[in-house]
Amino acid sequence: MRSLRSAERREGGCALSHFAMTGAVAAVMAVLAVSTPVKADSKDGIFPSADQVGGQVFPSGLKPGDAFPVDIGVYDEDAKKVDFGSVIKGKKTLVTFFISAAPASVAELGKINEIAEKTKGTQVVFLNADTVGVALMGGPGAAIAETGRTLGVIKRESKINTPMFVAPNDALDPKGLSNRLGFRGLPTSYLVSADGKVEKVFVGQHAWQPGDI
Repeated sequence: MRSLRSAERREGGCALSHFAMTGAVAAVMAVLAVSTPVKADSKDGIFPSADQVGGQVFPSGLKPGDAFPVDIGVYDEDAKKVDFGSVIKGKKTLVTFFISAAPASVAELGKINEIAEKTKGTQVVFLNADTVGVALMGGPGAAIAETGRTLGVIKRESKINTPMFVAPNDALDPKGLSNRLGFRGLPTSYLVSADGKVEKVFVGQHAWQPGDI
């Protein structure tokens, strides 16, 4: 009987410890829930509906022959707003959107930079379509500045001399860059003619050849 009661006390102690641990974990999770944003970048944290993006959940996107929009929000490495239209106006341009958080996406920039150095008549610009987290940094303005510094690091480490810009994108906003242009995979490159029309679209990694651009 004594051993049975001892076992019960041991089991009760284990149960108490388990409940205590469960309560501690719950308390920690509650704190995290308060201090860590649960929503995504847009207001409600929900992907836009098909109606919001023109009748399709995933917009078909820019195609050859379409005019490339030049009124997109673009910032230089010093977080200063840039008139993107003036950057590509009258110039045949390969516009490449990438994400700095993905090594494969960054590696593609080096490949494009190499082919650009061998190609005359086409300029290349890189647009970083993501920004670093903003919750602990003072909002979107701080994120753009920090992302601009990240571009400088990428250029130095990858030995890239191609112009780079920050193009903030909110994939959950129907008017966000990726929904407006219709790209999902990164990198995505658009070859834009001197008169502003899309000539070619390249999605993902590509075996670049001089004739591509």
